[in-house]
Amino acid sequence: MVLVLLAAVAGFFYARFSMSAQGTDFPDFYCASRMLIEGHGHQLYDADFQREFQVRCAGRVGTLFIHPPFETLAYLAVGWLPLKRAYLLWCLINLAVLALVARKIACEVLTKWRWQLLLAASLTFVPVMLCFLQGQDSVLLLLLVTLTFAALKRERAFAAGCWLGLGLFKFQIVLPLVLVITMQVAAKQKAMQRGMQRKGNSFLYGFAFVAAALAALSGVISGWSVFIAYPRFLFRLQEQPFAGVDPQAMANFRGLLYFFVHGDGSAFVLIAIAISSGAALLTTGMGWKQAYKSVPIRGLRKTTNSATFNLAFSNSVLFALLVSYHLNPHDLSLLLLPMSLLLRHLQLKIPPGEPAVHWLAASLLAILLLPPLHLAALRAHEYVLVVVPMLAVFVIETSMLRQNRAASVN
Repeated sequence: MVLVLLAAVAGFFYARFSMSAQGTDFPDFYCASRMLIEGHGHQLYDADFQREFQVRCAGRVGTLFIHPPFETLAYLAVGWLPLKRAYLLWCLINLAVLALVARKIACEVLTKWRWQLLLAASLTFVPVMLCFLQGQDSVLLLLLVTLTFAALKRERAFAAGCWLGLGLFKFQIVLPLVLVITMQVAAKQKAMQRGMQRKGNSFLYGFAFVAAALAALSGVISGWSVFIAYPRFLFRLQEQPFAGVDPQAMANFRGLLYFFVHGDGSAFVLIAIAISSGAALLTTGMGWKQAYKSVPIRGLRKTTNSATFNLAFSNSVLFALLVSYHLNPHDLSLLLLPMSLLLRHLQLKIPPGEPAVHWLAASLLAILLLPPLHLAALRAHEYVLVVVPMLAVFVIETSMLRQNRAASVN
């Protein structure tokens, strides 16, 4: 049944691709991989050359390839095929990756759920469907963040750093998460006062090792001048037609401020984003402090402390999404992990009591997971409105972390 479901989903997108190819992102990634195959990696961030190449290989001009050079290697898996068949294969790869995510969440978080059911539920999540429709890579980042969570929970800090380093193709989301996890290690070190310096360094060593390897690959692909050309390309991106930068579609602090002031890039907006991000960082850091305060060295194996760790990591992912300067609707595929962690917490009912908070959290989960809000926001061209329940979940999880701390003390 699972195979039939996956085949049906892949066939659906394959059948629609001819009608929607003009509006999807996949040809951009496909053409970038073709540029690498044909030896034009050093022209990857030449906007005019990208457009000429898109006309030749995809028969259209769309948004530009804006990700780091090393990501073209992932799309080499499909770049050798004709465009439409390449899209079908990429959909199948995304389905396989999503199945791995479902299995991992079923093993680590929702242990009473069958992974096939989680996979089917994930396919109804609008950001995930958008990821398939656009031929994007957000599901791959979801897998890497899920593997990071599992490694941290098992105290495998070096592995966690390596997994998260592989997600640097979306560095605007990964770097805030790295910052929070570093704070987490510091909070745990302060709470336990032994054996944590080495583990904290291991996480950073793993992340730095993978980041350096990816930087070297980027230099080989596009030449060492890419470290100047790529940042310059990004800074001038909004000057390009079809830049793909739409603050109204960003469910984060940047999009929320744009919704109220109808401006982007002004000094006021940047200062407001910085203040909002700083407040969210302090809140997330306090959550980790609550997770590790007065916890014994093996405390994460206990139910209460494990639940607190889950909530703190969930809040960290929400923080990374909220403060990321660039965010698209399909990037909210990452919400599947924090929503699963919150659902696990509600199942355990830790701490007991506070039924109103639990019902409110469950209602917010339903609003975020089910299609109506996402579809209505997309139709209104105001996807930024999705940030409202995200912020509400962020605040509620912070409150739950404080309740957990009080319950553990009692």
